[in-house]
Amino acid sequence: EMEVEELQRLLAGMEKEHRNLLARMEAGEAELERLRKVEGDKVAQQDRSAQLEKEVAALREKIHHLDDMLKSQQRKVRQMIEQLQNSKTVIQAKDAAIQELKERVSYL
Repeated sequence: EMEVEELQRLLAGMEKEHRNLLARMEAGEAELERLRKVEGDKVAQQDRSAQLEKEVAALREKIHHLDDMLKSQQRKVRQMIEQLQNSKTVIQAKDAAIQELKERVSYL
């Protein structure tokens, strides 16, 4: 259960980072679009555009990587929850068997 909680905490952190990266990417894309429309120093504008394009590409790569990690962590959490539920079911079955044996012993 502690591992599940830790994974869920990590998952929440990754989701927050994912949202932050999306916001940064959107801000970068908006600034890039604004720079493309504004007239002025072509060289400086092209340099900034190239820089922003690289940043946007890097952010997209990070987002893709985070998406993959997020999906992987979600699968792990689901598997751990399923294992936990299966273990609880096994324990309940064994408890019932123990109770039945106790009743037989007390009867004997």
